[in-house]
Amino acid sequence: MVIWPILFGLIGVGYMLWREMHNGIPSEPLILVQHWWVFAVLLVLCTLIKDFSGMYRLRVMSGMPLRFRQLFRIRMLYEFTSAVTPSAAGGSSLEVLFIHREGVKMSRATAMTIQALFLDEMMMVVFFPALLIFVPYSDLFTAEGFFQYGYLWAFIIGYAMKFVWVTILFIGLFCKPDILAKLVGFIFSLKIFRRYRIRALRTAVELRHCAVEIRHESIGYWVKLALSTICIWGFRFLIANMAIMIFNPLSASGNLMCFARQYVLGIVSMIVPTPGGSGFAELMFSGFLAEYITQPMSTIVITSLWRIFTYYYYLIAGVIILPQWLGKSLFKKK
Repeated sequence: MVIWPILFGLIGVGYMLWREMHNGIPSEPLILVQHWWVFAVLLVLCTLIKDFSGMYRLRVMSGMPLRFRQLFRIRMLYEFTSAVTPSAAGGSSLEVLFIHREGVKMSRATAMTIQALFLDEMMMVVFFPALLIFVPYSDLFTAEGFFQYGYLWAFIIGYAMKFVWVTILFIGLFCKPDILAKLVGFIFSLKIFRRYRIRALRTAVELRHCAVEIRHESIGYWVKLALSTICIWGFRFLIANMAIMIFNPLSASGNLMCFARQYVLGIVSMIVPTPGGSGFAELMFSGFLAEYITQPMSTIVITSLWRIFTYYYYLIAGVIILPQWLGKSLFKKK
């Protein structure tokens, strides 16, 4: 299960290495910027803040004092599942089980998973118009190969899918869960969709249960969840900025554009069929941010740093934690 993401990633890095060598072997070594260690420390801090924000969000949603070890396990296993499944599938399908096995009742675990899914998807939908306030549209989509390789269409399709999904979740959670359940039942009773009927009805029932669970939550509850979600995604995107600035200083506008293009990369990666977008993500990253990676051969180093702290870190954590968690779960079951 883990070997495929690693293999695809190595293929992507190998292609970048071949492309750099094809352009000629650079005679000058890589040069670090002055005070490079500050950006290296900030890179690690961004990773830690992102994960602690995710753990804090889990604690708020659970409504119970989960221990640090429990929150860490849930967070790492969720990210691990996301890393070994295609980007469009994500790790939400197993997060219910991860949370439930830590002592949270199943109905609450389901509600937590759906809330987290809604917040993450809402964040990605709202992010785009918010970015356009600060970043010109014409500059955002002028990355290398963006139009040539059809990335614009991939972005449009990915964003449309997220918008539709957020709308469905919003109606199911806050407006008319019963009407949504009836609508889902009607649509999936049609012959063309009948094979997905059981799965769709199960999702509708889970949405209805979640709506009951969160009906009486306070404004402060939602503010905490919104702020933690902003931190999860904001610091995730900042990791690449810090990796680039170890080798190449960026202006304020350059930092903002680099940040914005990672959002575009995240949407485009939804269409990628490989686990966690492995292989394609490395190539798209080096293309989208090519103008900010100026030193020869630094593309491979920066891309590798970015993937280590946003992807391979969770693969390693999952490989270590998952066997222990499975053993514990099987013991409880017996």
